[in-house]
Amino acid sequence: MTVPSASSMKKKAVGFYGMSLGKEAEEYLEKLFSAVESGWKKWQDSIKWGTLKVNGAGFPAWAGTGTGGAMQGQPFIMQPFSFKANSAQQAKFTKGLIDTLSSKFTAFPATYKFTAVQYAGTTGATDKNPGPVNAPCIPLTLQIAGKGQPPSGIAAMWRSFLTPPDFFLDNPQAKSGQLVDAISKSIEQSFQTVWLASTFAQGNILSGKASPGGVVAGLSSGFDGKLG
Repeated sequence: MTVPSASSMKKKAVGFYGMSLGKEAEEYLEKLFSAVESGWKKWQDSIKWGTLKVNGAGFPAWAGTGTGGAMQGQPFIMQPFSFKANSAQQAKFTKGLIDTLSSKFTAFPATYKFTAVQYAGTTGATDKNPGPVNAPCIPLTLQIAGKGQPPSGIAAMWRSFLTPPDFFLDNPQAKSGQLVDAISKSIEQSFQTVWLASTFAQGNILSGKASPGGVVAGLSSGFDGKLG
C-alpha cells in the first residue's frame, strides 16, 4: 500500500506555489502534511470491499470476472496539531483543511464501483456434476479494478471556511489563498497519480457451488476485501 508521503506532498505543494517560502512556513507545511499522511493511512486501513457479481466457468481450474460490488470505510480524520504560536487565524486555516478532507475523502468509497476484478481458483465440479468452488481475487490497483470519484474541489471548499475578517482570499495578492490552492492541488494530484495507481484491491474471495461445467453466476464474499 502506498499512501503518499508527507515529504512528497509538501514538495508538490511548494512547486505549485511557485514562490519562496520562509522557514516557518516550510515547517508548518511539514506538520500539516504529516497530519494528512497519518489520517490517510488510518482511513485506508479502514476500507473494506466485496459483494461483487461474479461470472465464470471452468473445471478443475476456474476463472471469472467480478463487477459492481461495494466499498465502505470509516470517516477520514485528520488530527489537529499545534504549531508555534498557534494563533486563532492559523488554527482556522488548519481546521478548514481538516473539515474539507473529512468530507472529500469520506465520500470516495461510496462512489467506487468495480469493473474488472479477476478471480481464479479451483472447483470440484465436473462436466456433469456440480461442486464447490473457491477462487480468490487477483490483486489489482484501484486505478485498474474500477472507477470512483476522487476528491476534487478541495480548494473551493477550504476557501469557504476562510472568511473575513481573518482572511481576504479574493485579493489576488493574498498569499494564503495561493497556498490553499497549492496544497489542495498537491493532495488531489497525489490521490490520483500515486494512491489510485499503487493501492491494490485484494483479499476478496468467491466461494460456493458451481454448476456442472464449473459455471458460476453469484456474489463474492461480503466486505473481506482490503486495500494493500
